[in-house]
Amino acid sequence: MNSDVRQQVDPKWGETSSMHEPLILSHFSVRESDVLIVTAPKAGTTWMQQILHQLRSNGDENFERIDDVVPWLEIQREGKNWQEIIAEFDLIDAPRIFKTHCTYPQTPGVNQARIILSSRDPRDCCVSFYHHMMNLTDETCLKSNIQKPQNFDEYFEAWFKTASWYRNVSSWWPYINNENILWLRYEDMKSDLENALSKILLFLEWKLTENNKEKVLEYCSFEWMKKHSGKFAHHDENRNPTFKSDTFIRKGTIGDYKNLLSAAQEKKILNHAYRILEPKCIDFLEI
Repeated sequence: MNSDVRQQVDPKWGETSSMHEPLILSHFSVRESDVLIVTAPKAGTTWMQQILHQLRSNGDENFERIDDVVPWLEIQREGKNWQEIIAEFDLIDAPRIFKTHCTYPQTPGVNQARIILSSRDPRDCCVSFYHHMMNLTDETCLKSNIQKPQNFDEYFEAWFKTASWYRNVSSWWPYINNENILWLRYEDMKSDLENALSKILLFLEWKLTENNKEKVLEYCSFEWMKKHSGKFAHHDENRNPTFKSDTFIRKGTIGDYKNLLSAAQEKKILNHAYRILEPKCIDFLEI
């Protein structure tokens, strides 16, 4: 029966992989109170999970793992079928918050849920994802059949070919002015987190007292998240960490790409962005 259902899924939901289950997306029942975090990989996803959980909870430092309180919507869970995953989602109290790396067409409830995008300079996303891959444990790579690149140049070509940053940003840009969408830049959040919190609160119509705001700002700081990195690193179904100790929260800096990207690689990233993105989008992203 599962195979029959899979054959009937609209191709718009994407292809099946360990990190992308179209059956979850196609059967997910969206609530108007839902909040979806939409990002390209390494564009502030985990940070936004923490920010929204802290705003929702008025400052909660006692959660065990961020993925427990803000689940990854489309990822498969070993030992669970899509029906069981959906059933668990249905038990979560409102307002539910999910993260996703889906493009606009693949995101359920794009006109119902409230959507917060976090975008980041593609050069920093590229370099950050390289460290992300290199910090995976050997056990995780073996289990997931992941082959680490021999060097950065090899990695770069694979990252560029995959083009996940370009697909994400180009798919969402036409909808930036939709009432249910708030698009924040990672760089602006780094320079003024308090202002970003105010924008999010206004957008979601959530309330936060001044006393709680101080807690939220502390818990969402890089220093606090680095100190409590175990709460943010991914774990497998047996709760084993999939990343080397204390590496998941790494730097979070702006312009770190300068330490690895060659001039030719930087030009390649930017030229492709200039080719496929509208000038207004380029201006907004400030690249």
